[in-house]
Amino acid sequence: MGGKITQIRFHGSHQHRHGEGDEHHHVHADLVTTLQNSSKVMNSASLLADAVHCGSDLLSDFVTLYTFKMSRKPPDALYPYGYGKYETLGSLTVAAFLLTGGIGIGLHSFELLIAIINGSTGMVEATAAAATDAAATTSSSTKIGHGHHHGDILDPNAAWFAGISVIAKEWLYRATIKVGVSERSEVLIANAWHHRSDAYSSAVALVAILGSYAGIPVLDPLGGVLVSGIVIKQGSGILSSALKELMDHGISKSDVDTIRNAVRQIKEKEPDLIDFHSIRGRKQGPFHHVDLTLQVDSSLTMEQARRIEENVQGAIKKQFPQAQQVLIYLDSSNQKNIRSNP
Repeated sequence: MGGKITQIRFHGSHQHRHGEGDEHHHVHADLVTTLQNSSKVMNSASLLADAVHCGSDLLSDFVTLYTFKMSRKPPDALYPYGYGKYETLGSLTVAAFLLTGGIGIGLHSFELLIAIINGSTGMVEATAAAATDAAATTSSSTKIGHGHHHGDILDPNAAWFAGISVIAKEWLYRATIKVGVSERSEVLIANAWHHRSDAYSSAVALVAILGSYAGIPVLDPLGGVLVSGIVIKQGSGILSSALKELMDHGISKSDVDTIRNAVRQIKEKEPDLIDFHSIRGRKQGPFHHVDLTLQVDSSLTMEQARRIEENVQGAIKKQFPQAQQVLIYLDSSNQKNIRSNP
C-alpha cells in the first residue's frame, strides 16, 4: 500500500509597508505561526524546536524595538544619567526568553531521543513505515495528490518549511544589521547576529528532517538538541554581556586609546594643558559615559580652565561619538590659584 504525500501549495502574498520595524514583526509572526502549525501536522521535533526559537525571536524583536526607542530619550530630571540602561534591561529579558525556550526544547528533544533509542511506544516501527510508504509513493507515481496523516509519521514536506525559515531569517539578519550599523546600536547589531544564528539553527532542522525522511529518524531529535544548544549559548552570551554592563564594566582598551588620542591632540594645541590621566568609562546602553582628569596650569582663570575643558569634551565626542557624557576633573598643584576674572 502506498501512502499519499500531502500537497502543499504556495500562494503569492501582498505586502503592506508600515515601517521597517513593523515589517520585521509581520515576517516573524507569520513565520512563527507557519512553523508551529507545520511541526504539529508533520510531527517534526526539529521543526517544533525551530518554531519555539522563532517565537522567542519575535518577543526579542518587540523588546529590542521598545528598549531601543526608550534608550534614545535624552536625560531629564527623572533619569539625569539618561535612559541607556533600558537596553540593558531589554537584553536581560531577551536572555531569559532564550534560556527558557532553549531548556524546554532540549528536554522535549531529549525525551524523543530516548524514546527512539529504546524503541518505546512504537516510534521506530512508525518511522520505518513512513520511510517505506514514502519510497513506494515516489517510485509508483510522480503525481502529488491529497492524502492524510499517519499518527507520529514525520512528513517530508516539513523540509520545505525549514527551508523557508532559513531564507526568512537570513533576510531579517541583513535588514537588521543595516539599521544597526547606521544607528550605531549594539543591541540591534547583536539582534541581527541573533537572526543569522537562527538561520543556522533552521539549517540544522532542515538536515535533521531530511535525515529522518531518509530512514535515520534519530537525526530529528538530535537536531532539536543541537538547536537547543545554540539557543542556550545565545542566551548565555546576551546574559553575560548585560550583567557586565549592569556591573559598570569598563570600556575596551581600543576605546580608551581613542579617547587618549583625542585629548593628546588638544594637549598639543593648549600649552596650559600640562597632562591628563585616569581615563575611565562605562556603558550606558548604546552610549558611553567617560571621565578623566586634566592637569592644568594653576595660574589659569576659571574661564580659561573651562575653555580647555570644553575643547577636550568636544574633541572626545567628535572622535568617540558613543560618548554621551564626558565628565572632567581639573587638577593643579594649587587649586586656589584657579580663579574667576574680576
